[in-house]
Amino acid sequence: MGDAERRRRQERARVRAGRLGIRLADERAPGTAPSATPTLRPFPPSDSPPAAGPLRVVSAPPPEPAGPADKPPSVVPPAASPPTHAQLLVTLIDSDPLVWRRLAVPSGTTLAKLHRVLQATLGWTDSHPHQFVADDTSYGDPDLLVDAPPTASTRRTTLAQVATGVGAIMQYEYDFGDGWRHLVVVERLLWGDAGAQGAVCLAGGGACPPEDCGGIGGYADLQATLRRGCGREYRELLAWLGGPFDPTAFDLAVTNRALKRLR
Repeated sequence: MGDAERRRRQERARVRAGRLGIRLADERAPGTAPSATPTLRPFPPSDSPPAAGPLRVVSAPPPEPAGPADKPPSVVPPAASPPTHAQLLVTLIDSDPLVWRRLAVPSGTTLAKLHRVLQATLGWTDSHPHQFVADDTSYGDPDLLVDAPPTASTRRTTLAQVATGVGAIMQYEYDFGDGWRHLVVVERLLWGDAGAQGAVCLAGGGACPPEDCGGIGGYADLQATLRRGCGREYRELLAWLGGPFDPTAFDLAVTNRALKRLR
């Protein structure tokens, strides 16, 4: 990729990010000196939400992995070699506390497989329909009977075809009733043995909300009830959850064991 094309892609990514209410750190061209890892930053600041647009990242995860369970591929590109993996930052939009995961995913992964990776990584149970949206194109299961069928199939589209470079953005929507929306941003392109490993979770934070709890608003009410710690509604909620629930909980080792079962 030439410098002119790289600059055009960076500018398109910044425009898309601005529409979503976030700012992306600058892209580092392959082969140059390392700099800070690109990450999400509130834009405008969290105390001044965007004037328009429904998507908002309420806080930003740390820029570096806390300690990967598996060694990810190298970020240094071999000469004339396409990237084998993409490093993705996935955030559950408007979640509080923030639910986020950082992943290394093979570039040839289909969006159908990426859906299963995200389900395992975030902690959802794959009980509801889903879709990906990128550049005004929706990707989903063409056999699924929904009001607005997808314009492209997740089974025939790969991550590399949609996430075309650092700064590329797409949205992952799960459970059209509760309306869980996730922002997926390409932080890095990685090089390594394409067949050596599948997806790996590098870091994360925040527990996945319980299924069917009513979306972001219902999840906020659920947490408020748990904080009260008493009363009939509290006892009924604990029975429905099956026990105590910690919204800040995240276990990297358990997450990667779930991903290995997908391979």
